[in-house]
Amino acid sequence: MLYKEMKRRSAFKGPDTLQGKFKRAYKGPTKVYFEDVHIQTEDEKFLGELVEYVKQNISNSNLSVETLSRDTQMSRVWLYKKLLMLTGISPLEFIRTIRLQKAVQLLGNTQMRISQIAREVGFETPQYFSKLFKKEYSILPSVYARFARKAKAQVILNAYGLARTSKIAGLNNKNITNKSQNLI
Repeated sequence: MLYKEMKRRSAFKGPDTLQGKFKRAYKGPTKVYFEDVHIQTEDEKFLGELVEYVKQNISNSNLSVETLSRDTQMSRVWLYKKLLMLTGISPLEFIRTIRLQKAVQLLGNTQMRISQIAREVGFETPQYFSKLFKKEYSILPSVYARFARKAKAQVILNAYGLARTSKIAGLNNKNITNKSQNLI
């Protein structure tokens, strides 16, 4: 018993003890620079919560500015002014932008139909969804989906050394605008 206690005590003495190992591992204080510390402002927190709220309710076609203002406990006017000040867009455009961004993800990464995607992102009709998508990105969602899927297929083929030219994949269409090319 005395031997075990002496052994425990000796673990904290000498160069190969726990203390010694800790001292060798400790290299001094870590330097932290002011630029590395991110302090989230109230506005950033507000926008983050607003984006999360819209994402969680994205498939709800009844999601509106009224719903948003009620659930954020802000008046419509104050919500409009605050969003316009922070983002430069109205609450309606804010909701629509998030819906369309989600639609872009679904079009490029799923095999869902346009009508399914329209419902998934909260548009009541595929026609209205297509109209807004074309207005925003200057390309129809069906055309975007085709190009995105072909581009993905091209990447996969390239990865397996089965490269095909972009002409074969149909990715050199001169009618695609810059805004819609950035999507692909």
